Amino acid sequence: MPQWGGGGEICPRCQKTVYPAEKLAACSASWHKGCFKCKTCNSLLTLASYKDFSQDIYCKSCYQDKLHPHERNRKQLESKFNRQPGGGANPATTTEAASASEPAGEEE
Repeated sequence: MPQWGGGGEICPRCQKTVYPAEKLAACSASWHKGCFKCKTCNSLLTLASYKDFSQDIYCKSCYQDKLHPHERNRKQLESKFNRQPGGGANPATTTEAASASEPAGEEE
């Protein structure tokens, strides 16, 4: 039985042969232009917009979530809890005001 295909480099995403006309070389592999997508959100990437992690490619936001998954939630929580009821007061001024209102000599 004859074996079909070019026998060249294999695309890591679809496992098919990558021909020179459709080749993107990144992350120590050759990719089809249509297969060069983020592993998480499937957005189409370019050589300037991709990040690699563990032999997979990601867009910049998914890459950030992969390495620091709680950072986005932490920033949202910090901004939520830094707001004061009655108008967004500066967290530095509220900390200074709270320490100024405490009596200086009393400790628990």
